[in-house]
Amino acid sequence: MAPLYDLRKQIELFLAGLLILIALLYGGFRAYPLLAGPNITIYSPKDGETVASSTFQITGIVLRTKEITIQGRPITIDTEGHFSETLISQEPYTIVVLTATDNYGSKITKTLRIIPKD
Repeated sequence: MAPLYDLRKQIELFLAGLLILIALLYGGFRAYPLLAGPNITIYSPKDGETVASSTFQITGIVLRTKEITIQGRPITIDTEGHFSETLISQEPYTIVVLTATDNYGSKITKTLRIIPKD
């Protein structure tokens, strides 16, 4: 009778460990947005790029973001996080500051220097 009891105990310990492992993995999955924070990816223009006219389009995508601002002014994002805004550049260069905030209050800021063509 002892070997059967030992096997049952080993199976119970294995299943309990497996359940704890699954719970930890799920907790990490759910906590990832809190740990990772917001993210800004700018497609165009790149930092230091020269633009052809005094107006230019800034486009990009944000992830895990509740709000994004350009120069402190909120802009709209679509359901997938894409944004596009038209801005005006001035001589000798324009500094563009983008700030994204997530649901937990974490912020990230990206700064671009845009040079208008002479």
